[in-house]
Amino acid sequence: MYKMDKVLLMFSGGQDSTTVLGWCLNKFKEIHLITFDYGQKHRVEISSAKSIIKKLNKSFTKWNNKIKSSYVYKINNIKDFNENSLTSNIKIKEGKGLPNTFVPGRNILFYTLSAAYAYDKKIKHIASGVCQTDYSGYPDCRNKTIKSLEKSINLGMEKSYKFHTPLMWKDKSDIWKMAKQIGGKDYLNFIIKNTHTCYKGDRKTFHKWGYGCNKCPACLLRSKGWKKFAKDD
Repeated sequence: MYKMDKVLLMFSGGQDSTTVLGWCLNKFKEIHLITFDYGQKHRVEISSAKSIIKKLNKSFTKWNNKIKSSYVYKINNIKDFNENSLTSNIKIKEGKGLPNTFVPGRNILFYTLSAAYAYDKKIKHIASGVCQTDYSGYPDCRNKTIKSLEKSINLGMEKSYKFHTPLMWKDKSDIWKMAKQIGGKDYLNFIIKNTHTCYKGDRKTFHKWGYGCNKCPACLLRSKGWKKFAKDD
């Protein structure tokens, strides 16, 4: 359906966005990537994103030359707006209400900037790895939010962008399964070894599901999903 079209993927270098990258590579003719540097403490995800792009062509020849561009957009001073554990020097805490890993407005800003980036490039399709099932309490990952953003951004820019969220209703075990369906065991292993999800930026400790501290919320979700996937698989 989308074979002849371009797509812009919001690419963080994590498990979810790299799974969606494989999805895009199978669906679209041209892939363009945008990565956001917003002052996150786990900055290793930015270097992971760059590394994944370089390694992908060498590892999967069927997708050679489909990634046409990659761009890192730097957002300055968002950390000055409020305190959260991803951009401020405070410990990760979860409890009642939103977790303090929530960065207010982050995904709303990402979608707006992505649409602006796509504006002159004749890119109609914009994809991301947001997910409501395992969304950690983030309201800007909900399907209603993304659908509302799509409508508002199209109205505000007089465009007809299509926002794709192929992971929206999947939990982490489903996402592992999807990665295997996209590229077999090779792509599954590629994601395990090369992606980064850990909020603490741990790239030294390796587990069956990849690198991470195995203590932060992101690692616990990834680990739990892997165990369920491995059992079912």
